[in-house]
Amino acid sequence: MMTVGCASDEAPVVDSAAYRGELAAICIASNAEQSVIADPLDQAGVASFARSVADVLTRQAEAARALRAPDDLDNDHRAFVQNTADQAAEWTRLAATPSSDSAQFGALQTAILELTLGRDDLITAMDVLACRISPL
Repeated sequence: MMTVGCASDEAPVVDSAAYRGELAAICIASNAEQSVIADPLDQAGVASFARSVADVLTRQAEAARALRAPDDLDNDHRAFVQNTADQAAEWTRLAATPSSDSAQFGALQTAILELTLGRDDLITAMDVLACRISPL
């Protein structure tokens, strides 16, 4: 008689500290990239600056998306990735908006600020302070 066993391959438990360290490393690398982007000197430089910031945030969202989050941080992880991608999209829209369109330009700046503040609150709750955008 032959016995056939079924083994369920459960996903390994993700260590919270390791996850936080990996996410922090992604943010530290992104912060270093962003720190070398020159501030715009004039209105013409704003579009280039905004595109550069959008590129950094897009790469950060993609890198974070590739991480496996521990169960207790899974929802926050997905919210972080979505917020980061949303910020990249808003920066891209800002790059395409003429500064002469002050109403749209201001609305986009406000949206970016709101996303930034929301992300900072989220990342503080997740205890990955290296991912804060605004200074403490």
